[in-house]
Amino acid sequence: MVRFSCWCPKVIAAIGRLPETLADRSIVIRMQRKTAKEQRERLRNLDTANLKRYCARFVLDHAAEIAGARPDIPASLNDRAADIWEPLLVLADLAGGHWPETARQAAVGLTSAAHETNPIGSLLFDICVAFILSNSDRLFSRTIIEGLNNLSDRPWRPTSKSKVVDESWLSRQLRPYGVQPRTFRINGVQAKGYLSEDFRETFRRYIPKSEIDALRAEFEPAVPPPDP
Repeated sequence: MVRFSCWCPKVIAAIGRLPETLADRSIVIRMQRKTAKEQRERLRNLDTANLKRYCARFVLDHAAEIAGARPDIPASLNDRAADIWEPLLVLADLAGGHWPETARQAAVGLTSAAHETNPIGSLLFDICVAFILSNSDRLFSRTIIEGLNNLSDRPWRPTSKSKVVDESWLSRQLRPYGVQPRTFRINGVQAKGYLSEDFRETFRRYIPKSEIDALRAEFEPAVPPPDP
């Protein structure tokens, strides 16, 4: 039997959004079509043989430092993002100069951008904002749906025109996270809806800390978002 080490970083190019489970384990860089006035070098001119040799030389020269490195991780990164970025931060620290700071800025920026395009993360964020703007600890499902349908170009919106954002759709999205509608009264009117306290743990776990901090800064002293 011959054993092969097949672990390595991989580059995936795709049209549209990556599946959520894959995107959450990747560094997502959004590409755009160049304009007629922009010039880009052709990929076929890239000398990959030299890159491979440079990488191998760098690892040989710094093997001990790489193996023992424990880089500082930006506090806003969650555990998975920290694991993804740690090897790159090690290399940036060894490169020196502006690279340590540049790499950490990229880590924070790209991770935040990835969360903004994450369907469930953006849906929970929009619901959190709805509770804050209403200054209430309870909202009817129909009220939340009305607010969501006023938002366009959000990652959580169904791609198929046959799927609508209604109360049943919202219930299906939230059910895997343990959040279910209840029946209660608001100003004497009884209907199904959601309590903010039922979202607290889900908000804390699935909305990025950077967005929570931004909400807190914008809406205090109104109803504060959940503790990060």
